[in-house]
Amino acid sequence: MSALHAPLRSLDHHHTLLLPCGSETGCGGGSSSSSSSSCSTAMSRQRDGRHLGHQRSNRVWQALCGVCLASQTVAFDIDAHDAIGQTAASAMDQQAVKEVKRLLGGQDASDVAGWGHQADDTFPGLARMHFQVHDDSNGQPHCGPADQRVSRCEDGVCLLNSIKHFYGKILKDEGRTIDFPDIDYNKVHPGLKFNDADAVKMLINLLGDLHQPLHVGYASDDNGHSVKVKFRGHEMTLYDLWDKGISETVRKDQAGFWYGGWTHVRAISAEFEADKAFWKKEGSFKSFEKWMDETIKFACEKVYVHPTTGKHLAGPHAEHGQVIHIDEAAYQAWNQAWLRQLLLAGERTAIVLNDILDASGAKKLSNKAAVHTKADEEKEAEYRKIDEDRKNNPAMAAHNTKLSPVRFNPSVLLTNLAIATVTVPLFLVIVNYGLNPQVWMSAVLAMLEPEKPVEGAPAGRNVKRSQ
Repeated sequence: MSALHAPLRSLDHHHTLLLPCGSETGCGGGSSSSSSSSCSTAMSRQRDGRHLGHQRSNRVWQALCGVCLASQTVAFDIDAHDAIGQTAASAMDQQAVKEVKRLLGGQDASDVAGWGHQADDTFPGLARMHFQVHDDSNGQPHCGPADQRVSRCEDGVCLLNSIKHFYGKILKDEGRTIDFPDIDYNKVHPGLKFNDADAVKMLINLLGDLHQPLHVGYASDDNGHSVKVKFRGHEMTLYDLWDKGISETVRKDQAGFWYGGWTHVRAISAEFEADKAFWKKEGSFKSFEKWMDETIKFACEKVYVHPTTGKHLAGPHAEHGQVIHIDEAAYQAWNQAWLRQLLLAGERTAIVLNDILDASGAKKLSNKAAVHTKADEEKEAEYRKIDEDRKNNPAMAAHNTKLSPVRFNPSVLLTNLAIATVTVPLFLVIVNYGLNPQVWMSAVLAMLEPEKPVEGAPAGRNVKRSQ
């Protein structure tokens, strides 16, 4: 993911625009007017040979805000999103799994878990959908009571509203009746449309984002971007540490664990059952709101507070302007909490997908995508190039389709038979007697012991011992 001050990939090499993301811009994800942080975004546009900064319309200004947010957006890196998708897949019903593959062209939840951020790269205005920024610049407290929270959600484009929108849109297309918030996609990007397959992919991504605590953070600290920390000799923002720093460290230090199958719903089964019960009793929107409240509480109690010193990292009680040291004890505490957030996001994504795709109306959902990202275009171009290479190179095509002749090698056959004479009996012994050596010894002694004739049996005949 790009950091707050990192430049976006430019569209050409002619112009650069420095864009401050403060509250004066009306950007949902920017810092407050009192914050000193700014978003220095490299941006260019070829339109009548003029600099985009010369245009003053509100629509353009909102688009620039979206670009600034896009440079901040990922909410867990792609590997973490993949872990969320794998956890979701482990908790999905078979019918839901089939429908996901139908809608997504054979892909599953983990394959598209980070798709929303590819869409952001193509349509920067979508970045606002990934954040629920809470305003604490006009008297509202930082991490205050829930009834005093004020979210920035201009044009209805913010995280919670977007989740409700895409969920409701899918249910409506299935033929179910539901009241859900409308979003004018033209205020995100002119001409943008979402089909059913796009909505499912976006919903999967946004449910993961809902569990990244600094995506529901506060404006005064720019969702953790203005908080500087130092971890293992590297200085970064608090947001980047939770977005990718912990993720990269876990994969480096605990590769065996990361690739060892921990992304399964059984690791968080109690929460899964409780969430299913709440969903059944209170419904979808109440569940979404509850999950966001839990993530805000997690951010305030766990992320905005140093886990070993107890010092506040943001808000009125924090020591501003300092680089906070994150020691190994603090990392270990955050590591476990971070992993649990991924598991929660996964099991809750499964609940949503099961609800959507187990219904009979799911067959009405279209698998035709309407949103084409730059990544999609690059992939399609790559496939076209491969096809062209095959057509222009008959020798390569013949080589790829030519079947190898079947060859018989007696020495290989004898070697395999020799191996089988050892491994097959050993396998049968293990299957029948287990791995306890004492059981093996008892079995061997029993086989070596001569059978005793049973009293009363005819001479010359033994009766088998009862097992």
